[in-house]
Order: sequence, then C-alpha cells, then structure tokens
Amino acid sequence: MTSLEKLKGEQVHTRSIRIETYSVDEERVIVEGTLEDTRLQPIYTIAKQRRDAGKVHGMVVRLLLGGMPTEILDAEAEMPTVPLDACRQAIDSVKGLIGMPIVYGFTKAAKDRMISTEGCNHLTGLMLTMGSVAVQGMAANRGKTPPPPEAREMMLEYVKDTCCVWREEGEHYKKTLEEIRNLKK
Repeated sequence: MTSLEKLKGEQVHTRSIRIETYSVDEERVIVEGTLEDTRLQPIYTIAKQRRDAGKVHGMVVRLLLGGMPTEILDAEAEMPTVPLDACRQAIDSVKGLIGMPIVYGFTKAAKDRMISTEGCNHLTGLMLTMGSVAVQGMAANRGKTPPPPEAREMMLEYVKDTCCVWREEGEHYKKTLEEIRNLKK
C-alpha cells in the first residue's frame, strides 16, 4: 500500500468516462464518449443551498471521424443530466471542432476552441480524453486489413514523438521505420 493510499478516507465523488468506437465503413468511425459525475454525499453550494447526493453530470459526445490524418467530420453532444438547465447552452460548442485534425497539438487546439464562456469544462475534459482514444479507434478500424505501402510511413509519422515508445530517437521507432523501409524493397 502506498503512502497516499493509506490516507484515503470516505469516498465523496466519482467521475466515470467511457469511450467506445464504432465502425461506419473502412475509412470512418464514430467515437462515442460518456461522462458521469456522481456526488456520494449531500453538499452545500456557494450560495448555501443544499444539494442531495446523486448524479450531477451525464454527458455524451459523438464524433464522426475519417481521413488521413484523422479529422473530425461531424460532432454532436447530449447532456441528459446537468446541475442547471442553463448548462445545456454549451451543447453546440462541440460543433466548433468539426474539421479539426486529430494530430499532435490536438489537445491545445481543442482547449482553445472549447474553453470559453460559450463552452463547458466537462465537455472539454471529455473531448480531450476522446482525442487519444480516437487514434486508437481509427487504428483498430483500419487495422482490419494491412495498410497500403504508401500509407505506412505516414502512419508512423502520425505516432512519432507522441510518447516515450514512439519518440523519434527511440529504439522502437527506429526499428519500425527500418521494417517499413525493408517492406518497400
């Protein structure tokens, strides 16, 4: 048991994020993300209003993705559970992501577009998680068949420097690049 684990007391809040990818066709997928916040005890708001325990946020975002590099072709959101009806004004903020490629820099660009007085911090948080999952979902959909030779180096470029394993100077990246180039021979 770690030192911080020993300090844990009563659980007071949970957030669950679930992201699933569905094939549309060989080149497109729908990525669906859900976010649920549950308060496990009653609280008092800033204005001293008592709020019961229970579900606070329930949100769904769906993205239609396609292209190379992967791009957001369409986006929609639902907010079945919100603390205030006014929260639903932010639903259309996801439309601002249409046309955005999911490449290096996506997180910053998505934040720049979504974090505003027109947006919602919770939808933004869900979207940021969905970005990395979208890459995995597209790869799973495209990976049903071997990639065409002309796409292999482009695919490697797509993951270059995205983590410690895929860093350009790393062993795995170099080995994969060599394997791709050997396939061309």
